[in-house]
Amino acid sequence: MKNINIIIPTRNRWEKLQRCLRSISFETPDITMNLTIVCDGDRETALKLMLSNNDLITQVVYVKRHSGSVYCRNLVTQTVEDALIYATDDMEFLEGSIDAAINSMREHFPDDDGVIGFNVVNGGKFSPTAFALVGQKFLKRYPNRKLFYPEYSHFSCQEINYLGDKLGKLHLEVEAKINHYHPSKFREERDETHDVARINHVRDREITQERRSKSLIWGDSEK
Repeated sequence: MKNINIIIPTRNRWEKLQRCLRSISFETPDITMNLTIVCDGDRETALKLMLSNNDLITQVVYVKRHSGSVYCRNLVTQTVEDALIYATDDMEFLEGSIDAAINSMREHFPDDDGVIGFNVVNGGKFSPTAFALVGQKFLKRYPNRKLFYPEYSHFSCQEINYLGDKLGKLHLEVEAKINHYHPSKFREERDETHDVARINHVRDREITQERRSKSLIWGDSEK
């Protein structure tokens, strides 16, 4: 693992995205970071990012039609050639969290065949893979390296959890601490993106139930 690719989808949440970007830092000397922001049907944010001269950002991807976070993330996971962190624009990394995840991957999965879950410390119940560092060898299990089952719209990380558990390739790193400003705990954070996600949650949950009834896990049972 020589590179970390951070993927953040966003849609009409400029201030939240800026809060997230300000939190990104690490000190591991032999790692290079690539940061990709995917603007989901959000041309205004894409243009502002391109003009912002933010040295952190490696790439801005503009998806013309609103397509959901799963689609946006898969666009990038197909192309990365090393480990990746998938995040959201309404979270922030606490100091040292990215370094802790990198060190944990090297300790537990030195061949990069594993998943390191981040520890959400400001409340709420989240999957251990709601935010995670994924090694390239683990990523290669997925068809065309699409990490998320493409039929989902928003809620998809649970299948990474299932596969990691099944293979013994998942570790939740308590020192990889993040805050997630989810409206279930922070009502003032609720916005249009959350409203759309709640609508999609019904269909995503139906997909999960159907797939679990057939013992299907993306990256394991299907090619």
